[in-house]
Amino acid sequence: MPPIFSTVAFSPTVARALGTLEFRTSKVTGYSGYDHVEYKLTRFNSVCRILAMPHPLPYAKLCLSLHEHWEKFDYIVDNPNSQIKPQQYSDGRLIIMNGYSNTVEKSNRHLSHAFGKLYRVSTDIANCFPSIYSHAVPWALVGHEEAKKNKMAKNVWYNQIDKNLRACRRDETQGIAIGPGTSNVLAEIILARIDEALRKNGFSYTRFIDDYTCHCETEERAAEFVRLLEAEIAKYKFQLNIKKTMVLRLPQPLSDAWVVELNHRLPNTETVSAYQAFQFLDFAVSLNSANPDGSVLKFAAKALLGKPLPGLAHGEVLNYLLTLAFQQPVLLPFLEGLLKDNAIQFTGTSFFFGEETHKLNAIVLENARVGRSDGMCWALYFLGYHNAQIEDEVATKVVGTRDAFTLLTLYWTGQHQDKVIGFCDTLDSKDLYELDSYWVLLYQLFHDGKLDNPYEDGVFEVMKAHDVNLLRPKVDESQTDAVTAVASDE
Repeated sequence: MPPIFSTVAFSPTVARALGTLEFRTSKVTGYSGYDHVEYKLTRFNSVCRILAMPHPLPYAKLCLSLHEHWEKFDYIVDNPNSQIKPQQYSDGRLIIMNGYSNTVEKSNRHLSHAFGKLYRVSTDIANCFPSIYSHAVPWALVGHEEAKKNKMAKNVWYNQIDKNLRACRRDETQGIAIGPGTSNVLAEIILARIDEALRKNGFSYTRFIDDYTCHCETEERAAEFVRLLEAEIAKYKFQLNIKKTMVLRLPQPLSDAWVVELNHRLPNTETVSAYQAFQFLDFAVSLNSANPDGSVLKFAAKALLGKPLPGLAHGEVLNYLLTLAFQQPVLLPFLEGLLKDNAIQFTGTSFFFGEETHKLNAIVLENARVGRSDGMCWALYFLGYHNAQIEDEVATKVVGTRDAFTLLTLYWTGQHQDKVIGFCDTLDSKDLYELDSYWVLLYQLFHDGKLDNPYEDGVFEVMKAHDVNLLRPKVDESQTDAVTAVASDE
């Protein structure tokens, strides 16, 4: 997501204050639990993954319940098989998704597990987070028997975690949000129990979230791993992804062939000319067509932009990547440095030429047509950051998407705010789930004094009293560094 969004102010103090409030009940309001705000993130294959930002009240209660009972499931921190280690990082995060980024570390890990083995199994859980059954969390915490025996004991600690989890999703038992760190913690609570069963059977493997890689002495042993994994995950209502389950005879390359080819083709010069960049990107586009299941263009863009670009090459490479980003919005986060450098080089300021403004407006329109949150948000962010005009037609199309984060980004730019406020006025104040699905937008406008509070539960008042601001100021040079950090983590 663009670095204009921030939940830093949503602190433990705010969570504890919200924790004193009561959940809405279906008897009083006709609504059970809370809905969330969605953000459609484009993947390398142009298919969207839906991320979710839970409503602050149930999320605060979920965080508090996990914090209170952390020692009862701290086994997830020392799990030798999982590459996800929940811990308190210096920047405040609980989870850092760096399992795919350290190539040398990952390669050494695979080599260590592969020594003396002849077969490699790779598989994953089908739709892992959307498949998580909320009651499976108590099963993993205290065992199936005790959890089922006490399933009606509402005040038991593990049932409180279950209750707060369900409240984040309309009180439904199926699925957890993709995005929040708590979801990774909850997944680890369950998957670590499966790891225990696999370890007892002597398997040598690693797991990154729901992706398993196991090395075995024989093909029969590899097949046994798949059978046991399938049986163990079924106890928690999971299924294996059959299409991604493979047993391969070793040796196998540590990296995909397209990664090796791209690294070989990357110009090995101190600086990269426009011609060299075009040749490399042309090759990447060809590879992308042959490898639609790989992050080819993302890898190529990151590798190329890690090289110094002299003079006019900035504008030429920007032109190529903007053209690619029209079809592949996953590339947009990598372009901030190029956009800024190109603007300063030719205008001496952060202002764009008309060509970049036109192209970014076109990218917003295209992503509005297909409903991609990230494509709209990033292009609007660039336009707002560089004080470029957002066309009236574009703003109208954005409002027509009814996408909460895109509308909030448009509001942040300072342009067409009347359209955003007008959209909020059209929401049905009696439909609490509809309000929930826009809570980030409604809260921010309430915080800024642009909109009355549509709720009567006191949540927004508590947050505003603690000065929780979900948007960073429009003029903030640190955002550039944040964008660079986001791109480097991809």
